[in-house]
Amino acid sequence: MKIYERICQDFKDDIVAKRIKQGERLPSLITISKKYNCSKGTVIKAFEQLRSQHVIFSKPQSGYYVADNLMREEGSREGYYLDSGNPVIGSFSIVDVHQCLAIAAEMYSTHSLDLSLRGTSSLNEELHDYLVREDIYTAKENIYLVQGITQMLTHLTLSPFPNGKNTILIEAPSSRHYVAFLKRANKKVLTIKRDESGIDLDILEKYFKEEDIKFFYVVTRNHNPLGTSLDYRQRKRIMELAIKYNVYIIEDDYFGNMHKLPKYTPLYFFSYQKNCIYLRSMSKVLPLIRIAVVVIPSEFRPTFAVLSQESYYYSYHMPDLISQATYEAYLKSSIYEKHCVQINQLICEKLKVVREFASSWESKYVSLIGAESGYYFTLSINSSVKASKVIAELMQRKVYVLSNKGAFYNLDEYDNSIRLSIARISLEHLKEALEIIYETVQELMS
Repeated sequence: MKIYERICQDFKDDIVAKRIKQGERLPSLITISKKYNCSKGTVIKAFEQLRSQHVIFSKPQSGYYVADNLMREEGSREGYYLDSGNPVIGSFSIVDVHQCLAIAAEMYSTHSLDLSLRGTSSLNEELHDYLVREDIYTAKENIYLVQGITQMLTHLTLSPFPNGKNTILIEAPSSRHYVAFLKRANKKVLTIKRDESGIDLDILEKYFKEEDIKFFYVVTRNHNPLGTSLDYRQRKRIMELAIKYNVYIIEDDYFGNMHKLPKYTPLYFFSYQKNCIYLRSMSKVLPLIRIAVVVIPSEFRPTFAVLSQESYYYSYHMPDLISQATYEAYLKSSIYEKHCVQINQLICEKLKVVREFASSWESKYVSLIGAESGYYFTLSINSSVKASKVIAELMQRKVYVLSNKGAFYNLDEYDNSIRLSIARISLEHLKEALEIIYETVQELMS
């Protein structure tokens, strides 16, 4: 690594770790050149690179300063909003948005929209390398772009699969949006319970062996309503069983690797590129654009081609050029690295607060499930008080949460729990909201 590159990386690390705060003036050129035993020209080269990436800015006759990334966690409405997993647009640095859009407009100035669902060749190339870094090994021909994951799930649900099977298996609880669609789709659906320990692999094998399972839709980490992740042993075994019994796995890795879990590898890693369809949306990372990635096994490509052709006239799912260009600019720049670290730090800090608060709660009132992975976590309410009553009372106190009832396909499996999200609330407001929630449940029970 050249000296100017090391200077750049060191300053990025200090800024991300908040050892140097936003708006703070950087040390002088002389000070830095002495520290790195280099010329002032080398330091200037490093600073100009950081400035071009909007990490720092300069003031005439004053020096260089850390840019305000203008990240905003909360909207303008009054109250505590823990009911949505969709962050506000401002949760992504506005300065970085401008940078990505500027790069995108220049980069794609000579492009026109291609009907290929693989996107532009340069983005496909970048996506392949990006996915490999996240343990998703596949050929470039198996990577496709779509506008949304829910839309793609709809097509996959309605389309015939190579295994010729018809029953859909989902977790309980699962994505409430997908559950709502399945209830309207008139498809045969089975459910398998998921809790803090994951799922029962013996029951899963029984389903795969004895039932006509077309695919198992699973949210392994970061976006399951429980806020938990499936452990290594379970992920590996699920994929082994799927291959053994010719069942497809649809792995919804919605939030991807933005909240990093130690030594985590996706289900797709264990698939040998068979019987697994991998989905990842970027809407929570880049809220201004609509773009998602689908990775399919080679044997599924003919099925996917038919699916795409049949859906073209009533549900066009190719992302527009500006979304593709912005995504490519994002992946290629240091903005992606910086944003990953920022999001991960925010999530870790908030989930730690949730766990600390819940550790002092009496379980006879309310108990915590999850708060380990992603934006979501679940609170199980004492059965003597209906969760709907708790939600209504909290609304009066301007604390907004969501019932988990919609996440269960079979309502008799619903466990009187509520789902909360940390996507739209600051750290300080989260602490206040948790206190209000616990006090509210106590009052209702007494």
